[in-house]
Amino acid sequence: MLLMDIITWEPKDSEKVKSCYMNYEYPKDLKVIDEWMDLAGYRMFLIYETDDEKVYAAANLPFIGLCRFETFPVMKAEEYMQMVQELAGKAGEKGLETAAQGEGAAGEEILKQIENLEKRIYRLEHHSFIRQEDTT
Repeated sequence: MLLMDIITWEPKDSEKVKSCYMNYEYPKDLKVIDEWMDLAGYRMFLIYETDDEKVYAAANLPFIGLCRFETFPVMKAEEYMQMVQELAGKAGEKGLETAAQGEGAAGEEILKQIENLEKRIYRLEHHSFIRQEDTT
């Protein structure tokens, strides 16, 4: 899985972070795609690939308490758009939302709730329209 970390630290900890990073080696099962430093300071962006949460934990361990990590699963935009089109194609008449949710009981329950909400909105709109007509 492709992940992106936004790593931040306090300005007062910059020397500690620099020292730790200069002596740091990424775990062998963590494939670093690219790294960027925020030129305004105190932030780093890291794109990497790993499928093992233990590797992720080991990679962050030396910086715990020194840095904050925000981790996001990411995908190239063109790959994401292709995946969305494939899901839409598989969904056919059901629509993309159904394909993304799955076809189990949970998906059916969500669709039922949406349908009920649509009915309630219709009734509220209709009721409001009738009341407006009665008052004029």
